[in-house]
Amino acid sequence: MIKYILKRLFQSLIVVLLVVCVVFFLLRMMPSDYFFTEDELIKFTEAQKYAKLERLGLMQICANCEGKGMVGDEACPVCRESPQAAKGTGYVNRSVLAQLGDFFGDMLQMRVFNAKGKEVKTIEPVSLIPYLSQKLNGQDPFEGSMKDGYSVRMMFNLGKSIRLEKNQYVTDVIAAKMSVSLGIGLVSLAISLVLGVVLGVLQARYKDKLFDHIGTGYTVVVNAVPRLVIYTIIMIAGATLLGLPMRYDATAKDPWLTMVLPVICLSIGSTAGYMLWTRRYMVDELNKDYIRLAKLKGLSDRKVMFRHVLKNAFVPLAQYLPYSILLTVGGSLLVETFFAVPGMGPELTTAISRYDLNLVQGIVLLYASMGIIGVFLGDLLMTVIDPRIKLTGKGDVR
Repeated sequence: MIKYILKRLFQSLIVVLLVVCVVFFLLRMMPSDYFFTEDELIKFTEAQKYAKLERLGLMQICANCEGKGMVGDEACPVCRESPQAAKGTGYVNRSVLAQLGDFFGDMLQMRVFNAKGKEVKTIEPVSLIPYLSQKLNGQDPFEGSMKDGYSVRMMFNLGKSIRLEKNQYVTDVIAAKMSVSLGIGLVSLAISLVLGVVLGVLQARYKDKLFDHIGTGYTVVVNAVPRLVIYTIIMIAGATLLGLPMRYDATAKDPWLTMVLPVICLSIGSTAGYMLWTRRYMVDELNKDYIRLAKLKGLSDRKVMFRHVLKNAFVPLAQYLPYSILLTVGGSLLVETFFAVPGMGPELTTAISRYDLNLVQGIVLLYASMGIIGVFLGDLLMTVIDPRIKLTGKGDVR
C-alpha cells in the first residue's frame, strides 16, 4: 500500500508539473501587449514597456550593448535580431525555459510581515533557495530591514495579477475567491449527498412503484431542462414566495439568507445525479445471489438494504466523493454568475477574457492539483469502505 501511495503521488506530481509547463509555454506565446493593462498601453513609452517586460522576466538587458541599443555608431545586431524588441532598444527576449526556471525558483518565497500580520511591501521578497544559501554562508538577506515585531515567513508564490487585481499576489486573489466558493459548495454538496443517497435508496426499495416513478421523473427533468431555466424558476419562486434575496451579499444583515438560493441551485443537479447512481447500483446489487441468500435466511428487507446492499452500492460513489469535495473550491460558473457570487466559478473565464495570464496559470494549477488529488483520495477511500478492494496486485498494479 505504501509503495502504491508513493507511486501515485509521484505520478500525480509529474502530471501537475506537465500541465503547468504546457500552460506556461502556451501563455508565453501570447504577444507582449497582453502583459499590459489598457492604461499602460496608452500611457507607456516604448522604454517603459520594455522595462516592465524586464521586471516580469520576459526580456532582459542585452549583454552585447549593455542596454544602450548601440555598439559604436551602429545599432546593436543582437537587439535587432530579437523577435519582439524594436531596433536599438537594448533589450532581448529571454528563453521560455529560463522563464519557467524563474517561475519554479520563485514558487517558494521568504517575505517579511509586521506585528499585525501584514506583509511589509517595502521589503522585497527573497526566493527560498537564495535565502537558504545566504543563511548557510552566515548572511541575512533582510539584515538592516527588520524592525521590532517583524517576522520572516515562507509563502507560496505564483506571481502577481496583471489586470484583474493589479499587483496583488495570485495566491491571495485565489484564496479570497476560494473561501466563498468553498463555503457554498460544501453546504450544497452535503445536502445533495444526503438527499440523493436517501432518495436513491428509497427508489431502489420501492422499485417500479409511485415513489420510484416520481424520483425518475425528477432526474429526467433536471437533466433535460437547461440549468439556466431551472435557476430562473428557483430565483423567481424564492424571491416572490419566500422573500429570499436574489443576489449574494456577504455584507448583508443576514448573509446566510443570501446563500440559500445559490445553495439550492447547486444542490439540484447533484441531488439528481446521486439519486440516479444510487438507485442504479442498488438495483444491480439486489439482483445478485448473495442478496437472495440473505433473504432466504430470514433477514428483513431493512437489514438487507442497509447492511449489505447500500454498503456495496456506495463504494462506486465513494470513489468520486473526495474529488467532488475538493472541486468545490472551483465553484460553479453558472450559479456564481447568476447570483453575483464573488467566487472562483467565473474567475477563470474572466481572467482569460482579460488576459490576466498569471492568474490563469494559477487557477489551472489549482484545478489540476485538486482533480488529481481527488481521484487519488477516492481510490484510498474505496479500500477503507471495502477492504476486499486491493489497489495493488501482482506486480503492484491496480
